[in-house]
Amino acid sequence: MSILSKWISRSRPYAERELEEKYTQMISLLPTGMRFEQIRQKVKQAIRLCKEAAIREGTADLPDDYGGFLILSAQAGKLEARKIVDKARSEGATNEDIREFWSLNDLERRMVKYYENAFLSAMARSLWKPGLPEHLEQEIEVEVRKTFPVYGDPYDSNLMSSRDKPLPYELRARVERWRTKVICEQGEEELIRKANRYSSFNALVRAEIQKGSL
Repeated sequence: MSILSKWISRSRPYAERELEEKYTQMISLLPTGMRFEQIRQKVKQAIRLCKEAAIREGTADLPDDYGGFLILSAQAGKLEARKIVDKARSEGATNEDIREFWSLNDLERRMVKYYENAFLSAMARSLWKPGLPEHLEQEIEVEVRKTFPVYGDPYDSNLMSSRDKPLPYELRARVERWRTKVICEQGEEELIRKANRYSSFNALVRAEIQKGSL
């Protein structure tokens, strides 16, 4: 039995089925152009690839409450933990943000990232029209980035300004709660107006964090 097979056998199958169903349903609501069963197969493949990546990167056996351990390790001066925590904090993440994201199990964290990529791709696809010149692809990307937050490694983007660069995933839950609150209290149009005052939605998020509003 391979290392991957041993890990799969130790994992909770029902949790994987829950993730499969959750993300199949979520992605089915996006303008992907795929049939429901096609989406399910894509999600199954993503789960398998995430598990393989966990084995390669040595994160498969991290405990579910890893967030608290990570913060304590950073406070104790552990280099790898400090790199993760300091990077998130430098972008406005709090200990609670870090704990919340890193206390998801490894597969859940990876599937969060998978969904964000699928979401942005679907939003870009929804703006693409048949016969649209290829040189407008960049304009579509700009439009998507002005409308939705983009997550990733803030220090792995040489093409964006500091205000537009990706937000750390540690901020994702907090940003989504804020977006929901603004939409519920002020309406989606007001959120769009807020974002249009900035070069990107990420720039709006950073401004709101700086003001203490998020």
